[in-house]
Amino acid sequence: MSSLGIDIGGANIKVATHNSYEIIYHPIWRYRERLKDVLVKISEKYKPERVGVVITAELSDAFKNKDEGIQFITDLCKRVFRDVYFLDLNGKLHKEIKNPRDFAASNWVASVRFLLAEGYRNFLFVDIGSTTTDIIPVSDDIEAGKTDFERLKRGELLYFGILRTPVFYILKKFEKAPLCPEYFAITADVFLVTGDISEEDYICDTPDGKGKSYEDCLRRLARTVCCDLEELGLEKAKEIAFEAKESMKDMLSKAISKKLKKGMKVFACGIGEFLVEEVCECVKLSDLYGDYSKLFPAYAMLRLVEEI
Repeated sequence: MSSLGIDIGGANIKVATHNSYEIIYHPIWRYRERLKDVLVKISEKYKPERVGVVITAELSDAFKNKDEGIQFITDLCKRVFRDVYFLDLNGKLHKEIKNPRDFAASNWVASVRFLLAEGYRNFLFVDIGSTTTDIIPVSDDIEAGKTDFERLKRGELLYFGILRTPVFYILKKFEKAPLCPEYFAITADVFLVTGDISEEDYICDTPDGKGKSYEDCLRRLARTVCCDLEELGLEKAKEIAFEAKESMKDMLSKAISKKLKKGMKVFACGIGEFLVEEVCECVKLSDLYGDYSKLFPAYAMLRLVEEI
C-alpha cells in the first residue's frame, strides 16, 4: 500500500513518502483559498492509498479561531484524499473530527509517538524548524503540555526558528545599540551569512521582498541597527549575524538544560538540527532517518498510518 505523511503548517506543507519528500512553501495567511489546489497536486503526484495528516496551520490569522482552522483543513483533506487519518494530541489516529481543538498543533505528537513505537524511552525531543522549536520531555510517555499556550509557559515551545524569526527577537543589542523592533531581517539572513544554510534553504519570503544573496542578507542585517550596508560596513554586518547566532544558541542551551533530566538522551531534528548539535551532546535523527529529519512529523505520520 502506498502511504503518505503530511504536516500542514502555517508557512510550509511537508510531504513524506518512502522514497522521497518535499517541503512546499505555502503561507496559509496569504493563500488560504489555494490550499485545496496544493493538496490536489500532492494527491495527483503521489497517488496515495492512505494518508496521515498533522496540522499546525490552525493558528494562522487566516482563520477566526482554531476550530475553524482545523475544520477547514480537515474537510479539504477528506475531499481530496480517499483514505485519510488525523492525529490528536493524545497520539490517536481518527478519520472523523469531533472536537477540532484535540487536533490543534499536533505535529510534535506524531514525532514522539513514532519514536516511542520504535522503542526509545527517556529522551528529550528537540525539533527546530523554520519558525518554532519544540522541546519535549519523554520518559515512558509524553510529559509535555497539550496546548501551545501550556508549552510556552513550560518552556517546551520556543517561538524561534531557523528562517522566519525577526532578528530583534533573538539579539537585543549590538555594540550597545538596541536592535530595532522592525521587520528588517530574519534568522534566514543570519544563518545564510554564518554559512549554516544555503540560498536554496532560504525558502520563505524575505522581509524587503529583495533577493537572498549573501549581500542581500547583509543589507537587511545592517538595517536592524538603523544603518545601510555602506554606513555599517560588511564586517560589522557579519558580526550582527554571528552574535545573533550565539545569542540563539545561548537561549536554546538554557531551554534544553531546564528540561533535560539525568540519564536522558537528546534527539535532535528539523532544519535546525545543526544548532542543537552545537549546544549539547545529542543523537541527530538525520543519522538514523536521513533527510527525513528535516520534516520528521510528516515522516512519523507516514510510518504511523502504515501500522493501522
